[in-house]
Amino acid sequence: MEVIIMSANPNIRVIDNPVSRNGVPVWNRLHSEREDICEALLKECSPSSETQVAAPRMSNEVAMHGPNWHRELLQARLRKIDDALDRLMAGSYGNCSKCGRWIEDTKLDFDPAVAFCIDCWERMQTTH
Repeated sequence: MEVIIMSANPNIRVIDNPVSRNGVPVWNRLHSEREDICEALLKECSPSSETQVAAPRMSNEVAMHGPNWHRELLQARLRKIDDALDRLMAGSYGNCSKCGRWIEDTKLDFDPAVAFCIDCWERMQTTH
């Protein structure tokens, strides 16, 4: 059950036990993905016969970007998930990290680790 506590600012909502539309608690979704990423990073970092056999059959993306590319993507996603877990613990999950407004539910459902509302994300994309 999602409990929404309205703050003094109508654009900011605080959620106790946030739940995605499919009923899976956000905390569980984030932790599950975090565990999967940690396992993938361990497999990439440890030499094994499986990774040595797979090396010659690298995907085009890995071959084009280099051997550390996939690991860097996983590490970046892990940081994003850890940041979302921190926001959950701090009670600010679901609020944009830049402007503080509520992030659209559909965006949070798609990616529970998202940190910015659409407006702020688009502004950041045009300035970079």
